[in-house]
Amino acid sequence: MGILGILRTAVKDVVDILCPPICLGCGRRIQNDFEHLICAECLTTYPKVDHYKHDENEVTDFFYSQSVKIDYGCCFFQFQKGDTTQHLIHNIKYYGHPELGVKLGRIAAKILKPYNRFGNADFIIPVPMHPDKLKKRGFNQAERIAKGISEVYGIKVKEGILLKTVNSSSQTTMNKSQRAENSSKIFGFTDVDDSDKNHYLIVDDVFTTGSTLLACAQKLREARPNCTISVFALGKA
Repeated sequence: MGILGILRTAVKDVVDILCPPICLGCGRRIQNDFEHLICAECLTTYPKVDHYKHDENEVTDFFYSQSVKIDYGCCFFQFQKGDTTQHLIHNIKYYGHPELGVKLGRIAAKILKPYNRFGNADFIIPVPMHPDKLKKRGFNQAERIAKGISEVYGIKVKEGILLKTVNSSSQTTMNKSQRAENSSKIFGFTDVDDSDKNHYLIVDDVFTTGSTLLACAQKLREARPNCTISVFALGKA
């Protein structure tokens, strides 16, 4: 090892002592160099859902019940308040760790890919944020998750097709009917030079009542009646 290598190792050791890397799921110190952002224990023990193994699941059933045709839809893990999954999502959204969204997007995509989920999509559309909120947060968590999926599938992330036109408050305290009414009013569409027959994968962070993804799918369907739509959320609440 050369002098520069020795210096890099020394600096890393000092940084690890002063600011030890911690798992963004459980908060414990990460002990191994191969672990990054999330420890191996959290990766193997967080509650997963097996939507991706089935052609029909809670997500596809929801869209069918709303008479909105989708090619496929699924979630990746079960979001539970107070546990690892909440810590992961909150660390992405509220505590400034967008890189965690990319990592979890990659992990999900690697597991879904052998089941041929979403591989035929032409573009990935992250659920948009209002420009004011995006400026304040600095990133769109759905876009970060979409980027991770894109890295595995090689499908382009395309922002600007769907727009959030109303800077609404958080929906976390709303009931199901309030969420549906709120979501239906806040999304818009901007025309782009793409085929009306494209297959779009809409990506969000958490599927709670489904109202956000439903509103996005409906808006896209209104604008492009002949397109194919799939949906994905990292967590299922």
